[in-house]
Amino acid sequence: MSEMPAEHGVEIRHLRAFVAVARERNFTRAAQTLQITQPAMSRTVASLERLVGTALLSRNRRTVALTAAGQQFLAHAHRVLAVLDEAVGAATGGSPVLRVGFTWGSTAEYTAPIVRDFERAHPEVTVEIRRYDDTVAGLDDGRTHVGFLPGDPGAPRFGTLVLADEPRVVALPADHPLLSGEEVVLADLAGETIVINVVSGTTTLELWASTRRPDTVVRVRNVDEWMEAIAAGRGVGLTPASTGRLYTHPQIRYRLVADSPRVPITLAWPRLAAHPLVADFVASAERMRHRRDQNNLSS
Repeated sequence: MSEMPAEHGVEIRHLRAFVAVARERNFTRAAQTLQITQPAMSRTVASLERLVGTALLSRNRRTVALTAAGQQFLAHAHRVLAVLDEAVGAATGGSPVLRVGFTWGSTAEYTAPIVRDFERAHPEVTVEIRRYDDTVAGLDDGRTHVGFLPGDPGAPRFGTLVLADEPRVVALPADHPLLSGEEVVLADLAGETIVINVVSGTTTLELWASTRRPDTVVRVRNVDEWMEAIAAGRGVGLTPASTGRLYTHPQIRYRLVADSPRVPITLAWPRLAAHPLVADFVASAERMRHRRDQNNLSS
């Protein structure tokens, strides 16, 4: 995107119009949702693009689509509008809300104790727990304020706290020959088809040495598709051990992968314009991590 001057002139009406068009993929329907005319909607979006200095939407007579710049801009626009709505709510005496995101079940063992601790300290706050099937659990566009993630997001725009390091297990169809042993190694799986959740999973072929990687991958988009693909015998899947404790299936068995790198279970939040309550939530997470570590030492 082109660099904008400090006084760029972008207004809230520009962002609301752009977000509406991005959602509807149609100027007329977007105008109806904001109760303005279609020409006014078109002028507002065109004005935004002039102020930003690049095209955010590509349009022709039949379709409206986001450009690459528009894709990047959309997440920020969502976040700005969410922060504005929260600020108005706080100023008008509304109950504060903290939105906590997670991607799938591998983080569930850690989520509930931390949320309960936070709610005991802040009974006036409404905590909304939401699942989003993306790599950062809704953090990028402001849908959530703090997120529980399997793995490290690896981006400087996020602050992180590692809650635990999980060993990996392999999920196998119930009749798989590798179930004869108590554990496996990565080399045992090199000849298998690997089922990978490409949206929010932690498995890539980089786990294997370049000379000994599986040849075939089945790509899925959420944990339910992942489970069913494995149960149907289409492949095997690697996952944090907590997934095996939380997700059972009559046609799936789990075995430890002895030589696989461990998976960090991470709490993450945006460094820029973080929600005012994030620091207190992180403090609850640190308390619960310390308590968990103490319990593990004494057991």
